[in-house]
Amino acid sequence: MPPETPPILSDGRLTLRPPASSDAFDILEGCQDPEIIRWTTVPSPYDISDARTFLNDRLTPTQWWRNPTWVITESDNRWIGTVDLRPDGQGAAEIGYMIAPAHRGSGVGTAAIRLVCTWALQQWGLQVITWQAVTGNIASRALARRVGFRIHAEPLRLGLAHRGTRVDSWYGELLAVDLTPPVSTSSTGRPKSPAVALTRREQQVLDLIAEGEPNRAIASSLGISENTVKNHVRALLEKLHARSRTDAVVRGVSLGLTSLPH
Repeated sequence: MPPETPPILSDGRLTLRPPASSDAFDILEGCQDPEIIRWTTVPSPYDISDARTFLNDRLTPTQWWRNPTWVITESDNRWIGTVDLRPDGQGAAEIGYMIAPAHRGSGVGTAAIRLVCTWALQQWGLQVITWQAVTGNIASRALARRVGFRIHAEPLRLGLAHRGTRVDSWYGELLAVDLTPPVSTSSTGRPKSPAVALTRREQQVLDLIAEGEPNRAIASSLGISENTVKNHVRALLEKLHARSRTDAVVRGVSLGLTSLPH
């Protein structure tokens, strides 16, 4: 019996489809991003042959079901990111994802990962989805937490092999009961924009404040000075009309900009 056709997932704004050969040049461009190179194991330097090798391993239904992989697209059907599952054959799968630099902070990652996790846990029959990232990958951690992953406070010592060496990793898991509800949408089906627009660095600082981190720890995690952290905190208080760090977190949670640790 031939394998089932890979599912296409959509929330009205995004469409997640199987990879196609035509995605190669968009993936090539995305994988030039220093943050993708820093935090993932994509080849570096990354050239068109790497993109084609990645795609050629996923083009047939048989290949796809070994490592379910979706290309994230909007109305023009072009690659703006990837979400994949690595099943263990016993009811669990590890999730991986990357989002094109121009689309970070727009809600694309959260919506796409939620689509995949909802399908996998409610329709495909997975019992648990696991997540890991190199310690320090604040953006990946914040994204996973917004979807509903329960992230452990203590890192897994030498939990990942990363570019030839073992490093500590953050890790967590998601069950069907953990999935956070999607953000509210407008009459067009598009997510409503939050009333506050944060820069990427402000978002990272807010997420770390929500985790209870002091300025010194935030500075160390982000590789910036404490004075720079203080400047970002002041900007957050102003944008959120907050009187204190705690008030900023409360307002950020209410606006869907961050979440409290589980």
